[in-house]
Amino acid sequence: MSDKPLIQQQLANDLGSLVMEMPAANAIPFLKACWEVHCAEWHGLDRIRLDKYYLLLRRVLYFSFQFLARESWDEGYLEAYNDMMTEGPLSPTDRKKPDAIRYHLIEIYFEELEKILDDLRSKLEEPEDLDVPMEELSKPLSTLAEKANTKVLRTKAKAAIKAHQEEMAAMAEDSGDEDEEE
Repeated sequence: MSDKPLIQQQLANDLGSLVMEMPAANAIPFLKACWEVHCAEWHGLDRIRLDKYYLLLRRVLYFSFQFLARESWDEGYLEAYNDMMTEGPLSPTDRKKPDAIRYHLIEIYFEELEKILDDLRSKLEEPEDLDVPMEELSKPLSTLAEKANTKVLRTKAKAAIKAHQEEMAAMAEDSGDEDEEE
């Protein structure tokens, strides 16, 4: 029964959202412990459960961004989050961190961030008024792109950053076109 997809999806969502239920001061230590467990237990997973585990990683990342947004991108929390990610699952040099987790996080990082930003934009009268510290939020991937100990990691991180920048430029261009039509 517990291997049914809907149950697993709900469990991943419930576990990922725990960060939203605790005092803000406990969120980063909780996330750090969460990522430490993910990285430590990764190699013990069987292939059958990988998709479920990837979903859990996605939900943890999503709710991490949701937490940072709820805290208005507080510099202290953002710096602690970036340090936690670059010392944890997105460490550029720690060979004990599973590359599969790094690759997955690189692939979904901006996807999950954009979900949060889209939600925030929808609540604003003028979506352009959204003030988000994108450079700070991009730091874990920027660090990987510069300092990763393998070329594959550096290349994947650079490609994700470039794709996101191109997507943001296209969105800005599209919104500029809409303004001109009015």
